Amino acid sequence: MKYTYIHITQVLMSITVFLLLFPGCKVNFEQFGGFSIRYLDNGCKEVTDGVGRKLLLVPSGCRAVKGNKRAGIVRIPVKRVVVYSTYNAALIKALGHVNSIVGVVIKKDDWYIPEIRNGIANGRIVYLGQYTSIDYERLKRLKPDVVFTWDEGIVPKLDELSIPCVVTTTKIAKDLNAHINFIRFISGFYGEEQRAKGFAESQFERIKKISARLRQAKKAPKVIWGDIYARKVQVEPGNSWAGQMVEKAGGDYLFRDLEGASCMQVTLEKFFSRAKDADILITYRGPESGISSKERLRQSSRLLQMVDIRPMNEGRIYFTGWKLYQSADTAGIIAELAAILHPRLFPEVKKPGYFFELPNK
Repeated sequence: MKYTYIHITQVLMSITVFLLLFPGCKVNFEQFGGFSIRYLDNGCKEVTDGVGRKLLLVPSGCRAVKGNKRAGIVRIPVKRVVVYSTYNAALIKALGHVNSIVGVVIKKDDWYIPEIRNGIANGRIVYLGQYTSIDYERLKRLKPDVVFTWDEGIVPKLDELSIPCVVTTTKIAKDLNAHINFIRFISGFYGEEQRAKGFAESQFERIKKISARLRQAKKAPKVIWGDIYARKVQVEPGNSWAGQMVEKAGGDYLFRDLEGASCMQVTLEKFFSRAKDADILITYRGPESGISSKERLRQSSRLLQMVDIRPMNEGRIYFTGWKLYQSADTAGIIAELAAILHPRLFPEVKKPGYFFELPNK
């Protein structure tokens, strides 16, 4: 007891001395999955991106810290950004700054966000080419404050051009919590932390209400989420936001025990041993990819022609299309998925916005 008392006293004295010696220091740190923001003095922020790179966010007008490479410094609030991810674009729109987007790597016809479609059409937003063949000259002329990219391979080239960039993906798939809270990471570049926090909290509150309604469900339909190609299969692991959305929507996700990157490849044996009894298959490929029916899906995969799974027959198959990945309203996506799995409990959700059922033929 005496030792415990002395130990606690020493800790309290150490804290007191620290505060006396460093009265101006504030430890203010937030983590969102593999991303973090550390708030420093004078409005500066140190962020860590998805591959562990640290960047210093410096308010306009303030002097940058000596010794930092130009590519590691971002002037905030950012006013001109290039985005690779459609989801990141949706988050920026939710923050009220969609007009800050000046460059993208997705063609106009693949966008559902009207401000971006119109921006590309009238020339305000530049399509820089596919991610494998970026037009770096046009990118440089855009003079972006930062590039939000999921492609780590672009970092050396952007360093060479002295263009700051943030890698927005991680080696391991983001879970649902990190997926929703990612808006709070992005908000640090715009000075919109309070707005982002309120947005995320609202999402979680709506998901809680969905969960409360699902307590009346008697059975959880068995669901798999992935794609079946000619010779391989990929699924969303249980640690991914997609897999966890199924659980939040009242489904029994059959790959909940898997951990790894999004769209991870699994053995054929593992996939078909679980898929054969699934009630629902969610796939990324739909009419936009030439898959307009179950029959067309079967024709696209030699594996499906050799092995039978329940969703291909009496079960159901839904495709997501691109719209799902251009929405910041994760709670709304979960609500629609819950209505598919438990239509009796969500009669108000009638018109599909994110999930579309494939007909037999």
